[in-house]
Amino acid sequence: AVISTRVSGVCTALLAMGKMAFGRGDTSNVNKKAAPVATFDCSACGKHLPRSAFAKAELNRGGDGRCRDCGQRSQCRGCNMWSLPAQLYGKSQCRKCQENAQVDRLLQTPKDEVTHFGVETALRLDREAEHELLLACHKCGLCERMVLQNILDFLRVPFVTTQNGMHFCELCNEAFGELFVTQGQLVHLSMAHHGRIEWTGCPVPRLTFNSGEAFTVAELQKAPSGRWFFRTLAKPPKPQRGNEPKPSDEAEIMPGCAFSPPARLAVSRDQNITTESKAMCTAELQAFESFWCPLDATLEGRLLSPLVEHLKCKTHKTHEALIAAGQTMLVSRAALKLARDLGEQPTMSLSRFRAGLGLADRFCEPKHVELAAKLERVRDVSIPVKFLRDVLPTRQDFLWITREELWEAEEKFEERRKKGARKAS
Repeated sequence: AVISTRVSGVCTALLAMGKMAFGRGDTSNVNKKAAPVATFDCSACGKHLPRSAFAKAELNRGGDGRCRDCGQRSQCRGCNMWSLPAQLYGKSQCRKCQENAQVDRLLQTPKDEVTHFGVETALRLDREAEHELLLACHKCGLCERMVLQNILDFLRVPFVTTQNGMHFCELCNEAFGELFVTQGQLVHLSMAHHGRIEWTGCPVPRLTFNSGEAFTVAELQKAPSGRWFFRTLAKPPKPQRGNEPKPSDEAEIMPGCAFSPPARLAVSRDQNITTESKAMCTAELQAFESFWCPLDATLEGRLLSPLVEHLKCKTHKTHEALIAAGQTMLVSRAALKLARDLGEQPTMSLSRFRAGLGLADRFCEPKHVELAAKLERVRDVSIPVKFLRDVLPTRQDFLWITREELWEAEEKFEERRKKGARKAS
């Protein structure tokens, strides 16, 4: 009994102490949960973050509602992604959009997809077209290597890829159409070659026109021969009528009688003629049909090809002369060559130039190829990335490091490991 009394007294004392700990003897806070922390949605990245992650000016009425990290970033005009100013090219586009924006026009890449190495894809399509040409030559009995090489050299345009009616110049990083004429454009027809027009390969029905007429292009189509034809909507030609009634035949006069139709009948006939003429005009306005015509029969179709004008421009000639002299190289071509030499993926070789050497331009020097080949992949190194950041504070990206940096990091890491072993012993 004495022991039970003492135990009950101790329990009572502990319960009293617990009551004092929870708000001056109030036990209502014992089972009460903590109030949830208020979170806000960042308008840029869409993350749910606490109030401390936002600046005061961003949460005001005139603020954009961006977190502190996104407040220091700018939006890319191509992919609408937020990046730091140092990662934007020309303060408007990120590196991916700067490299692949024009290539995506050639490849017709959807907006919600990302092309990692668009130049490689464009060159692959060009090589596939050449392989199809070689197969066609073999079927026709052309198997001599020199003849096939001359055919390929004649068809190839250096640094230019053609696909789906688009040209892409790798030197100038520019994509443009194969024709000046586009869908919906107004073209003016003109008789060419002394009034002769070549209709070979033109789809049917063919357009009947007069010189100087203008039509709107509804569709463009390229024939196997390489000629272009356009489809337009026009009125069909009127059929020739042999015997048309004369106005004098409407009021027939019986022989031997001076009889004329009454006035009411004449008015009713006039009303019927007016109604019929309106119906015929409405039917003619609605009776538009599709017709085809050669594009070279128009003034716009005889203009100089956009590819010829581009090859004559000063910028293209300057880049071509520097590459021919060996002063500069295209990063994409250098990455493809390095990938063949090292036996790795082209995207990995491209990251050697972009992430390893920090080259953001489309051109590089021959010495950069040697430096890129000597880079070591951090993923394959047995040194933690955290230690590399302490040893190499000037480097921003830790995907690739040079051999000198690797040797320095290995020596310091070995010294640190030995010191740890001594302390442990």
